Order: sequence, then C-alpha cells, then structure tokens
Amino acid sequence: MLQRIGLCKLGILVAILFWFVEALLHSFVFGESTFLNSLLKPDPNEIWMRTLISIVVIGFGYYAQRAVEQQEQMQEQIRKKGDRLHEVIDCSYDAYISIDAGGRINDWNRSAEVLFGWPRHKIIGKLVDEIIPERLREAHHKGMKQYQRSNIGPMLYKPMYTQALHRDGFEFAVEMVITPLKSDGAPEFFAFIRERSS
Repeated sequence: MLQRIGLCKLGILVAILFWFVEALLHSFVFGESTFLNSLLKPDPNEIWMRTLISIVVIGFGYYAQRAVEQQEQMQEQIRKKGDRLHEVIDCSYDAYISIDAGGRINDWNRSAEVLFGWPRHKIIGKLVDEIIPERLREAHHKGMKQYQRSNIGPMLYKPMYTQALHRDGFEFAVEMVITPLKSDGAPEFFAFIRERSS
C-alpha cells in the first residue's frame, strides 16, 4: 500500500489532515471557536505552528521516499549482478558444482551437465555421492566432517586429481579445485572441475 502511494504523498496527506485534526481539537476539545473558524481563520501563531509541522512531515516523507527508492535501486543492481555472475558461471568451460554442508548439490552449470551426464533439474537436491565413485565416498564423508570440526581441509584451495562417476556408471579422471565459503554460519563448497586426459 505504502509502495503505491509513496511516502512523500503520504506525508502531504498527513500534513493536510493535521490541519483538520488540529482545528477539531481547538473547537471541540478546547471550545475556543467553531471548527470552520479554527480551520479558516486561525491565530497567526497557529498558522506558523501548523505550517512548520506540515513542512517537517512532508520533508520526512520526501527523504524517506528517496531512501526507499535508493534501497530498491541498490537491490535491483545486486540482483542484476547476481544474474550476470550466474550467467558467467553457467557459460564457464569448467564444470561448476555447489554443495551445502549436508553434501547436497544446490547449483550445477551446463558444463557439469555435459561432464557428468546429469541435467540440472534432476541433480539439484541430490547428494554429491551421485558423482563420486563408491570406493571414494567414505573418504569424502570423512573429509567433510573433518572440515566442519576444524575448518581445516588439506584438499581445499588447490588442484586435486581424482576419479568421478558419470551418470551412465563409468569412471573418468578429473582435476578440480574446491573452495569453502560460510553462509549464515553453515559452510558451502564450490568446485570447478574439468576432465583430465590420461
């Protein structure tokens, strides 16, 4: 509602209503004069007071509206930058995978679809175990637990050579770099992966 009206217009409306409310107070509460006399022919001091309060209310509405608009512009710029970054990652030559602290995949680019054979909409939400050979999964789980306990991961931030599992069931050699990042206290892991020629 306030978004549609605008805080500046709301300030003007409140300032106008203030004149009527103040006139009502003088006529009905204090009994100094009739409502119309109080509204149309007030004491000069009343005019100054009403005008000053109205200017303050309108000014506050104006600056509050500007602050809201600036915040909306900043949020739109952040959204556009986020969309742009996602486009860049999605078009990256390397496969990009993001997993949460529970080991579930929450992001996956086009190169990952090609490399692992999983369409994005079918892999999101699944455990990363889907692309790790069964014989390597226990070591992966231990590494995740160790990092969550100590914030130390010897295989992080540097190229790592290992085997990956395609959706069709065959293994292939990959090179990847994993980077952790804490979001709201829970770590996320981001990996860029490429197939390694034998």
